[in-house]
Amino acid sequence: MRGAISPHPTLSISSGTFSIISLGCPKNLVDSEQHVFALQQAGMTFQTDIEHSELVVLNTCGFLHSARSEAREYIRALIELKEQNQIGRIVVCGCMPAHTGIAPLAAEFPEVDEWSGVPEASRQSSPRHILTAPHVAYLRIADGCNRRCAFCTIPKIRGNFRSVPEAVVLAEARRLAEAGVKELIVIAQETNFWGNDLDGKPNLVSLLQQIERIDGLRWIRLMYTYPQHFGDDLIALFASGGKLMPYIDMPLQHANDEMLAQMNRLVTKSETERLLEKLRTRIDHLVLRTSFIVGFPGESEAMFQELLRFVEDWKFERAGVFRFSAEQGTAAQRLTPKVPGKTMDWRVEQLQKVCKKHAVSWANGQKGKILDVQIDGNYIDEFGRKEPKLFIGRTFADAPDIDPVVYITGAGLLPGASVECEMLEVDGTDLVGVTESGT
Repeated sequence: MRGAISPHPTLSISSGTFSIISLGCPKNLVDSEQHVFALQQAGMTFQTDIEHSELVVLNTCGFLHSARSEAREYIRALIELKEQNQIGRIVVCGCMPAHTGIAPLAAEFPEVDEWSGVPEASRQSSPRHILTAPHVAYLRIADGCNRRCAFCTIPKIRGNFRSVPEAVVLAEARRLAEAGVKELIVIAQETNFWGNDLDGKPNLVSLLQQIERIDGLRWIRLMYTYPQHFGDDLIALFASGGKLMPYIDMPLQHANDEMLAQMNRLVTKSETERLLEKLRTRIDHLVLRTSFIVGFPGESEAMFQELLRFVEDWKFERAGVFRFSAEQGTAAQRLTPKVPGKTMDWRVEQLQKVCKKHAVSWANGQKGKILDVQIDGNYIDEFGRKEPKLFIGRTFADAPDIDPVVYITGAGLLPGASVECEMLEVDGTDLVGVTESGT
């Protein structure tokens, strides 16, 4: 992106203002936060309402066809606002231009004023304006990926794996803690591979230990781990009861060895199960989040049933299920035989039922317990009104935006506060609790 954009002379908009729409994953959100900071440094004023903005930045996701379709819908909506003189210039950036190419998109949407891809590697840890709640922030420790999973477009979009240097990561973590962040969510394409390109071997444990020593932080949440490079030292750190919470996000994608080989996952079912056994037996109160792809080319009914049994056996507390998407330029696009769409939809539904069953079972197991809950804010009803005595919070088992929440009855609870709550009942996969604690 360029710096400040000159005002459009014919629009009745707020001069020098900009807003941003961030689509996709938390890693993309970090890019958006860097864009906001850069434009502020260029003299522009950030506002959350896109209407009447002189400049609107749309940071897109390009990982899947569905994400690119969503981005196109946003572009069309922004063009309509521009034609109505509700906004000024439109900048579209991020993963979709990096995936599809700027030239074809510019031809498709000539009304967009500027296009750009993802930030250069040198901007991995540029200064940021945090767009999350003040007590929560993402800490991106690497970008890109060296793996070549058959279904994945990330290496094409983001390039090879690049660790952010240790000193830079720690300095950013300290800045965030000093700004009031209580929950630090560590992210990358493969977090437990951090340091391999710096020292010749993964060294995440040392980094996490140093982050744990930073004053002010309460929770450290590790996302996007991989079954490989998950050593006993990392398991021990999870089990130590420190700030690193017993919550592990590890996308597994499948459980059948033929499917794993076709996906080029470079790990077998037995290797995964040996790791899961270690995690379950060594880490108290562990919550496992994972994700699976259903309908990958060549997936037979027997292979799918094996996946169902695997999920039944390991009872993942959190799981996402995704329908296979044949992405252009990936190895999987050329694989056969294709699984019929109706078959994929049925398998997604069946696996989601099993995953939800285990999520509900875990939630029911919390009833009657006293759990530490971090307050995210007041409950807001369908009319946008704040409920003064009803709050939304999360336990250690709940990553923001993707996991269940806790509905808490209390008084005077401020965002970022940690309170002890008694869990009374379950609402779907969410918990309902009460606390007598104040701020």
